[in-house]
Amino acid sequence: MKRYLLFVFLVIITLGLQAQKLTVLHTNDLHSRLLGFAPNSDYSPENTGDDQTIGGFARLATLLKREQDGQPEKTLILDAGDFTMGTLFHTLEPTTGFQLRLMKLMGYETVAIGNHEFDWGIDKLGDIIARSSVNGTIPVMLLSNIRFNPDKTKDDLLANLMDQSVIRKYDVVVKNGIRIGLFSLMGKEAALVAPYVAPAQFTDQIETARKMVRLLKEKEHVDIVICQSHSGVIKDKKGRWTGEDVELAKAVPGIDVIISGHTHTTLFKPIMVGNQIIVQTGSEGRYLGRLDLNYQDGTLSLEDYKLIPVNDDIPGDPLIQRRIEKQEKKIEKAVLAPYDFKMDQPVLETSFNLTFNQEIHPEQSNLGPFVADALFWYAKQIDPAGTDFGLVPGGIIRDNILKGEKGKQLPADLFRVMPLGKGVFEDTPGYSMARVFLTGKEVKTVLDVMLLAPKISSDNFAFWSGIRFKYNPLRMPLDQVYEVAIGDDQKGYQTIRLNNDTTQLYGLITNAYVLEFIGLIHQITKGILKVVPKDIHGQPYTDLKKSLLDRDPRQPGVQEVKEWAGLIAFAAHLPDLNGNGIADVPDYYRKSHSTGTAHGSINPVLYLKGTNGISLIPAILLSGLLTGGLIWIL
Repeated sequence: MKRYLLFVFLVIITLGLQAQKLTVLHTNDLHSRLLGFAPNSDYSPENTGDDQTIGGFARLATLLKREQDGQPEKTLILDAGDFTMGTLFHTLEPTTGFQLRLMKLMGYETVAIGNHEFDWGIDKLGDIIARSSVNGTIPVMLLSNIRFNPDKTKDDLLANLMDQSVIRKYDVVVKNGIRIGLFSLMGKEAALVAPYVAPAQFTDQIETARKMVRLLKEKEHVDIVICQSHSGVIKDKKGRWTGEDVELAKAVPGIDVIISGHTHTTLFKPIMVGNQIIVQTGSEGRYLGRLDLNYQDGTLSLEDYKLIPVNDDIPGDPLIQRRIEKQEKKIEKAVLAPYDFKMDQPVLETSFNLTFNQEIHPEQSNLGPFVADALFWYAKQIDPAGTDFGLVPGGIIRDNILKGEKGKQLPADLFRVMPLGKGVFEDTPGYSMARVFLTGKEVKTVLDVMLLAPKISSDNFAFWSGIRFKYNPLRMPLDQVYEVAIGDDQKGYQTIRLNNDTTQLYGLITNAYVLEFIGLIHQITKGILKVVPKDIHGQPYTDLKKSLLDRDPRQPGVQEVKEWAGLIAFAAHLPDLNGNGIADVPDYYRKSHSTGTAHGSINPVLYLKGTNGISLIPAILLSGLLTGGLIWIL
């Protein structure tokens, strides 16, 4: 009997010494990428071994079930924000609330709110979450460092959702006997690119994190703390991991695990800050992260970590795929049908990739010139009078056009290239195109500003159509352009005068968002330069909304012209080179095409040609020095 009792005692002790297991499956920056990469005509989630696409929610759903290994009580499924914005699927979210319900069905327990969730405004984010929760069950939505404005009404719906615990500052779950505290942060850089959070504000992430950790440990008595941080990690010039989430871990040692997002960084190994663990999966569902943890005697340790490719080796979940296909039919009817586009009808094929990387040699992009030509062409179809040149900043180009196996591009593939923004008057997806008229001097000013702007942010790298210009990089910034020509490759280009003659104006095509920037050039350059956007008659716009292009002036109001629709229409009009009934990308776009030509020279004539006066200052100083030196020598 004594031996039996001793045996039982030893078993109890041994079991007590065993570590408790926890598996965290995680994603970030999914951006509504419900279908795989790319093009979508290649994607066949119902089969394996027959395509090269990666990603897709049907495959991801299968993988999530597989990695739980029949033990959901030991598994936590999380996302670190930017779950929406990026594909046609986000267009109906305010009215159907589809994606969050789908993610809940896939097993997601908590989802952080990222900066792109605010792209349509804080009120629309409220609509998305409210509609999702009314139509079904959704994951717990987390955002800890938001402060609502009691004096404004635009953020009331989101505030009410937090009062109802649909959105929470934090959450507590229990897995395998481990009490886990979860909270979410919007990082500083992410907050900067989320202006439509107004009238709410984001509070300091580190200060908020300290409060959350203290609350979770002292009030909720959690065993471990996980932060779903939409902040990110990057490498410095020496190849060391840094960034906001690394700084967060250093500043708040009470956080055990950081599920990172925002920077689209693919971490095949965790970043360790002491015993703290930072992980991130890249973006858009290319990988699923699996983090295996042990918890024993109050201590958390890393057992294993890996990124699992979401590829054609994984059969898609048929239930998830059927729901996605039903949503596609709704999208076709509501979004594509008004333009006579169909979801499954190829509009373009290509024998080569069209790509843009705004961080690495954006000037080598062949996609940027393609997009700029597309929108310029589309604007001329709508209103050719006074449409002289077009501007597309690289920051609104969000995806590439990839050949894939068949080369065929569906409307969804082209929409992903320019998916951001919303209407000005209309509650419709996509940036609306606009046109303003400028003097020759103002055209030069815009070109000079856009030459300098990429040094501030790579989002500002500009692609042009209908214009050619020459600039002297040895001249002062904001005064480098000295010759400008307007025209096209068929009819040729005509040099314009760079003066303030208001009898000769030039129509610039861009989008309403960019026009706000152009109107602020006087403020941005501290009063040095000025651009006054005007109408076709030379009258300054008092309201830039009046510069919007109208797709159908016969109808009352403004029928806004969408960039994504322009891109698809341009693609569909291209010549069918192989006679199969589908337009082809001409070989002209196989390589990049520069609209600006640099000529560095200190020759006085070329140095001062077309100057706005800024380059006169160093020229006068240099002349004075040379004259003084000559007098001293003599």
